[in-house]
Amino acid sequence: MTKTSRLFQGALLVSAITLTVTACGQKGLLVGGATPQSTVPAQPTPIAQSPQPTPTSSAEPLMQKKVKAYYSDQDEMKLIEQEVTISFKQESDIYQASLNALGKSDDSKAVSLFDDMKFTNVVFDKTKGELKVDLKFGPKTQLGAPGEDLFLQALKKTAFQFPEVKALFVLKDGKQVESLMGHLELPYPIKRPN
Repeated sequence: MTKTSRLFQGALLVSAITLTVTACGQKGLLVGGATPQSTVPAQPTPIAQSPQPTPTSSAEPLMQKKVKAYYSDQDEMKLIEQEVTISFKQESDIYQASLNALGKSDDSKAVSLFDDMKFTNVVFDKTKGELKVDLKFGPKTQLGAPGEDLFLQALKKTAFQFPEVKALFVLKDGKQVESLMGHLELPYPIKRPN
């Protein structure tokens, strides 16, 4: 064998080894049959993000209105009336927004009677002038007789500040009840005072 043919065979051998190693790498195999961690470029994993607030220019703008909200004094002896600003999307949401305002007071002297309860459904029937309100009580909503009286007064005054509301139907957990907290009788419906 001549020196040139040996060089030629050596070059062929090196080329064959290089091709074999390259081919194995493309198939995802390594020496010993192991597979590499990633042979395909990794695709970015979508990250779940919380919905971002939509810009107000493209979203439906919120309407605002000043309404009266009612709270108790610290001794549950009298109602305290305050003017608050509520926000709502549609005119029909004004009742729910007004009632929700009863759940929080920014004044330390005005205590919310509604902080541990939720208005689960508020529907106004325009043709009959009837506002139907469904309440879900938390464990701290149980008040004594004076507290229940103030609770009912606040509910009535909030609903009847709107002249179109002629009657208020109050439900507890979707049901008509004789009393909300067991101290006072709950009329069904509560009619607008004259």
